[in-house]
Amino acid sequence: MYSIRKYLPSDKERLRHICKETTGEENKKNAALLESIPIIFNDYFTENEPDNVFVAVNEENIAVGYVICSTDILLFRKKMLSEYSKRVRKTYPASLFMHYASVAAVLITKKQYRTHLHIDILPEAQRQGLGTKLIDALCSHLKTKGIKNVSVLTISRKSMGYKFYKKYGFRQVACISPDRITMTYDIN
Repeated sequence: MYSIRKYLPSDKERLRHICKETTGEENKKNAALLESIPIIFNDYFTENEPDNVFVAVNEENIAVGYVICSTDILLFRKKMLSEYSKRVRKTYPASLFMHYASVAAVLITKKQYRTHLHIDILPEAQRQGLGTKLIDALCSHLKTKGIKNVSVLTISRKSMGYKFYKKYGFRQVACISPDRITMTYDIN
């Protein structure tokens, strides 16, 4: 049985582990590249906006998945372009392109869609409704902050994630490339 709860600082390393476990297989072939993945896609959120992080936990209260969200575009941009760029460069300079691409996706997204999320769930905990429960928890939280929508900034139309977000009720708001789009969900 799994449950959803707010992020705790003690979850940080486990969330970094989940981020690495759920990244694409091509990213796992190089240890330094793999170590840069949570710096690019996870650490900002747990270190700067932890109130916007929810975790799915097992019976032992160990995280098996999470949803992370940024609601502060100015802080996100500042920190990602300074502090996190330095960390990525130190860990694996070749992944700076991936880092800057993730920041650029936020900056080119229309202002009203810049509150963005990222979700990862370990394979053994997938297909059990945790993604829906995580986004439900996040949206309830965002609603109390007066936020009207949340977006997934770049997602492949061929991915399982795309099908999940579409089923949840996300809609396309921008096309990044022939395959990659931005989707948003209007919080009621």
